Amino acid sequence: MLVHIVAQKLDPVTRKAWNLKEGDKDDPPSYDDLRRFLDSRTRALENFSPSPSAKAAPKAATASRIHSATASANSQAKCPLCPAPHFINSCPTFSGKNPSQRRDIVKQHKRCFNCLSAKHSVQACPSKYSCRVCQQKHHSMLHVNTDSSSKLAEADAPDSSSTVTPDPKCDVNALSASHTTRHKPSVLLATAWVTVSVESGRSAVVRALLDQGSEMTFISENLAQTLRARRVRQPISVSAVGGVHAGTFTHITRVSVSPRQSLVPSLSTTALILKSLTSYTPKQSMDLSSLSHLSDLQWADEDPTSLCPINIIIGADLYSDIILDGVRKGNPGLPLAQNSILGWIISGPIDASSRDDRSNPSSVNRALPSISAHHLFNSPTLEAELRRFWKVEELPQNPTPAPEDVLCEEHFCATHYRDPDGRYVVCLPFKKGPPISIGESRPRAEQMLKVLTRRFRDKPAFEKEYREFLEEYERLGHMRLAATPSDQTEQHVYIPHHGVIREGSSTTHLRVVFNASSVTSNGTSLNDHLHVGPKLQREITAIIMRWRQYRYVYSADIAKMYRQIRIDSRDVNYQRIVWIRSCLEPLVSFILLTVTYGMICAPYLALRVLEQLCLDEGQNFLLATLIFRDNIYVDDVLFGADDTSRIRQARDQLVSLLRRGGFELRKWASNSPSLLSDLDAADHGLACHKQLAQDKQVKILGIGWNPATDMFEFRVSLSDVTPNSKRAILSAIAKLYDPLGWVTPVTITAKIFMQHLWRARIAWDDAIPETLLPKWRELYSRLSHLSSLQIPRWTGLRADNLRADIHGFADASNVAYAAVVYLKVVSASGEITVTLLAGKSKVAPLQPLSVPRLELSAALLLARLIHFIRESLDFARLPYHCWTDAKIVLAWFKQHPSRWKTFIANRVAEIQSLLPRAEWRHVPTEDNSADCGSRGIFGDEILGHDLWWRGPPWLTSDADGWPCGEATLPPDAPLEEKVTALQSVDPLPDFDLASRYSSWPKLIRVTAYILKFIHLCRAPCSRATPLAPPPPNNPAPRSTALSTSDCNAAKTF
Repeated sequence: MLVHIVAQKLDPVTRKAWNLKEGDKDDPPSYDDLRRFLDSRTRALENFSPSPSAKAAPKAATASRIHSATASANSQAKCPLCPAPHFINSCPTFSGKNPSQRRDIVKQHKRCFNCLSAKHSVQACPSKYSCRVCQQKHHSMLHVNTDSSSKLAEADAPDSSSTVTPDPKCDVNALSASHTTRHKPSVLLATAWVTVSVESGRSAVVRALLDQGSEMTFISENLAQTLRARRVRQPISVSAVGGVHAGTFTHITRVSVSPRQSLVPSLSTTALILKSLTSYTPKQSMDLSSLSHLSDLQWADEDPTSLCPINIIIGADLYSDIILDGVRKGNPGLPLAQNSILGWIISGPIDASSRDDRSNPSSVNRALPSISAHHLFNSPTLEAELRRFWKVEELPQNPTPAPEDVLCEEHFCATHYRDPDGRYVVCLPFKKGPPISIGESRPRAEQMLKVLTRRFRDKPAFEKEYREFLEEYERLGHMRLAATPSDQTEQHVYIPHHGVIREGSSTTHLRVVFNASSVTSNGTSLNDHLHVGPKLQREITAIIMRWRQYRYVYSADIAKMYRQIRIDSRDVNYQRIVWIRSCLEPLVSFILLTVTYGMICAPYLALRVLEQLCLDEGQNFLLATLIFRDNIYVDDVLFGADDTSRIRQARDQLVSLLRRGGFELRKWASNSPSLLSDLDAADHGLACHKQLAQDKQVKILGIGWNPATDMFEFRVSLSDVTPNSKRAILSAIAKLYDPLGWVTPVTITAKIFMQHLWRARIAWDDAIPETLLPKWRELYSRLSHLSSLQIPRWTGLRADNLRADIHGFADASNVAYAAVVYLKVVSASGEITVTLLAGKSKVAPLQPLSVPRLELSAALLLARLIHFIRESLDFARLPYHCWTDAKIVLAWFKQHPSRWKTFIANRVAEIQSLLPRAEWRHVPTEDNSADCGSRGIFGDEILGHDLWWRGPPWLTSDADGWPCGEATLPPDAPLEEKVTALQSVDPLPDFDLASRYSSWPKLIRVTAYILKFIHLCRAPCSRATPLAPPPPNNPAPRSTALSTSDCNAAKTF
């Protein structure tokens, strides 16, 4: 009776919804049913504000809004905080703020504090709803809760359903396929109530979202604070749909997840801590217990349509351990149930005919439809690409060895040895131990293997290559089964592994990567316990420039370089993996017996072994030793000579020396067909039947080289769609790989545009302004012309040349400065060849500098570049000439640096120390080759730019034809001389005491008093005893009275 009376008091719309909800039940509704219905409906209606114009507008067909963590579409709503088409209460930016910040935003945008509408104030708000927490006249999202225990329940979460893998400095992208429609059913995502605990023993019961498309588990910042979780710093970049950057998150923690009703089983994993997770809340309610296929099940979430926030997203690292056999499916359009250790998980569509719309009826026409499908994958970070781009643009430096590098070197010298076959055996360079303080690693390795086997089912060809790779690994003796008793008792670490497809590789299409950076149960990885070792690889720019000196050249690489070096038997248990030989066999453990790709110390160990091989065996192979010293980059070998007999001799010595250490060379390539004729065809970098084909290109340290034409070639891979966001543009620019600066005028144009984006303060994923878009489109469309570029490899340098010298040019503009260096060679026949060696450029700093200072910076860049080239190519005896069109810079060089201001003095001093015998000359601006490098040109303009590729026309003539004449400075040139300040002190006039008194006795007394005062000031003051009054019969003498001696002293003063 009470339920009926209360129901009759409801408004017509709510009463109709109540009757529709309870109309299909045989039993009369209880008061608890009515209370739950009203609570649910009230919470939903508060999220929507009534629109005065909505009453007059015809109602559109109800459009369901399905949660999309990353993408949405709306043709009517407009958010004031972001360009997305949604209402402010659905905005992730707004949701991510705390209530106080939300109040400030509402006040700033002059919106109603109750319904968030922009059409009226809170005093004129027609809505009958108020805060569901305190019942005051404000929106529930603006309620400030002072109870600290409610932090967890009020976790605000912007959209984010993507997850990450715990690899250091890795970037995890979420690819979301979106589709917009007006008639899609609502979808419930898989949710459950779980108990989350940490190592300290604290636990909390929270609502979880199960996401099979995520490789890692996430927890919210509020949950981490509530549990006081121990954090481990590990920066990870997270991206979302379309490459949208969600942020870089810095901490992970170890958590255990168990069912709500019991603490077993307990599943441990590493979770990434995010400030907020997801704004997922079902917008429709439905009594799922009325569905026959779900009514008799124990649900993991009592109310899957609840508005309770999500505080943990469980990824694929735990998903397979949670799911059990058993699925309950109903009719099409109804959710299904999946059995799990947490209970039955409900997910799927809700039939539109069976649901209660939680939206405000007056705002039906504003529903925002969207659906999403998530898939996560690892890719190189944009930050890593930019670091690589800037590293290429900088000149190499020789850092001072760190103390840990010295320790690593000492460890290698003390522990390495050779086996009976001559192969080297090394120990892992642990920072401390072994044993080491590392957690449990096998669960993570097994979980990654499960992910890998699922990938096998989708890609049979990938599985075939993967199994063949590991079978070869075992067949060659590079790994073995972990079967001996000692293997089980010693400390061991399991390393997860995965496959990487290398489309451009001519020998190894698949590479299995062993992830030694994977964190274990205590938050550390194997790489965290290993020394990196000193940097031993030579600079790419120096190796390529040296390779260009020779008439005849070879390129090759060392086959399976890392795997030819054994690991000491005491350390091999730190290199375990798990593997399944076939789907019918059980999981087994293998031990990797060689240096493993993916370990942080692997490059150092491999290169250090090659150095040791030269020390041990090099005395018999002098030519090979020279190649090892200067012409090897990791496993790539580049060398040459001026005649074929000498280069063959060097090749044979190199092969013999490497074989003594157990190494073999493969992928041979040469610019001369005769140099490949006596090599095994299987070891050619080019197959015999198409060897030296005109269109065949091989990669030389990342640069394309055509052996048939002996030309370097560029390959620019551009998307058909022009990038239009800051992130996409920077990603495209960072892919321009030009280590020697051959296309500096083009890359500086891209860098200048990049600086414009920074000046405009554009967000990472915002579209660039219309004012910049035409310029970017023109720059991007003309980059493809670089693929037509061909650069001669050989510089023409020979032992019988008449003369060779170096010419460098420097120039600056308001936006950038650049330097370029040429090698001029005069052959024995008198033929002159000018070759571009290298170029470098830099954008002008954001803080403006005067053009003369930028010109000086360009001269310093040129000095550093010439110094690096002379040291790398052993050109110390070659004369060098430096050219600039800045007369004021030449004036600075003619004087000692101490004459100029600090900025000028420091740079002039460094230039003079780098090039002490340099001859700086003035060049007209129209003949300055660095001019286009400081201003920038487009990709098609550089192809026929003779001034850039060959220098000014007079460079091929003798010195008599060079520009001459003294560069005169205008009288008002700002030389920026140091200001010399002279300080003069005027002496005080003498104090004539005698002229102030006309009486001699008075003058004597005054002088005596002055002298007595000085004497008393200089005398030490005794503080040993307190002052006491003198006896009454013996008054104290007057200390100020003048004595005869005082007056005599005054007379003689």
